[in-house]
Amino acid sequence: MGPFVKKALQTILKHQLIRPGDKILVGVSGGADSIALLHALGQLRSRVGFQVHAAHINHHLRKGADADQRFVEKFCASLNLPCTTKNLELNKRIKQGGSVEEIAREERFKALIMIAKKNNCNALALAHHRDDLAETVLLRILRGTGLQGLQAILPKRMINGSLFIRPLIDANRKEIEGHLKKQNIKFRTDLTNKQTHFFRNKVRRDLLPFLQKEYQNNIQEVLCNLAVTAGEDYEYLRQETLKIFPKLIVKKTSAGSMALDLKKLQALSNAMKRMVLRSAVEHVKGDTLALTLAHLNELGELISKRPTGAIVNLPHGVRAVKMKKSLVIK
Repeated sequence: MGPFVKKALQTILKHQLIRPGDKILVGVSGGADSIALLHALGQLRSRVGFQVHAAHINHHLRKGADADQRFVEKFCASLNLPCTTKNLELNKRIKQGGSVEEIAREERFKALIMIAKKNNCNALALAHHRDDLAETVLLRILRGTGLQGLQAILPKRMINGSLFIRPLIDANRKEIEGHLKKQNIKFRTDLTNKQTHFFRNKVRRDLLPFLQKEYQNNIQEVLCNLAVTAGEDYEYLRQETLKIFPKLIVKKTSAGSMALDLKKLQALSNAMKRMVLRSAVEHVKGDTLALTLAHLNELGELISKRPTGAIVNLPHGVRAVKMKKSLVIK
């Protein structure tokens, strides 16, 4: 077992990502990160005692998409691993407006969850690593985020009722590429990763190297440490929220509607108020995708300052209405 695969195993054991008997769905784009992840899990499956099933999502957003799919299918066959592919047509949603990156990400997650459930998988493995973590923290700082956003990419996280795991979160891009080179494993290169009109690419290619050279030579480690400490602080707040949230519910009028006690909400600290509001949106909608700190601040203003009957519109058709004694989210 090489050092890269050993590090992946240590991460799996440290965070209890995979248990014997599990079936893991691996999201594989064909790029270096996901190919390295699939190869590592393929080597570890017999040692730990789990099954691996690969999934490739074809967005049809660039010329090489079909070639990527064929490459992934061939690579999975070489490892004797089952592979499910899913084709997405995103043009209709893209025409409605919004970030192409965010739309593709949302639809990809939905497709992966569907494939995982259909194949009775316990968890979905993604190939995020330490470079991704540092980039994501910096990107969210630039966009404006709270504590929840600073924790960025966690080793494991429940999304829409499905468990997502990141076995490579303790590895970096250099280690991944070194492993692939040593094992003589080929991968696909997404040329759009070099296009700096994408915000993340600009952060990766321009801003992080500049900060490293001019201000902090271990900027990646600093950002990753910030994510870890923010994650620990946020987890404490989340546990406290679980204790008080049920006490705030006046009534649950339907699967898509919830009323919270307005007086009790107003008495909460700003930090706990944001946590409760985030939980309420998640209970009503099923997730908190596209919900930002700005939305939560507007909800706080609705609770404390705006008159009865005032409304705040939130992403994806969710709205909050201030009643005389309650805040209704539906």
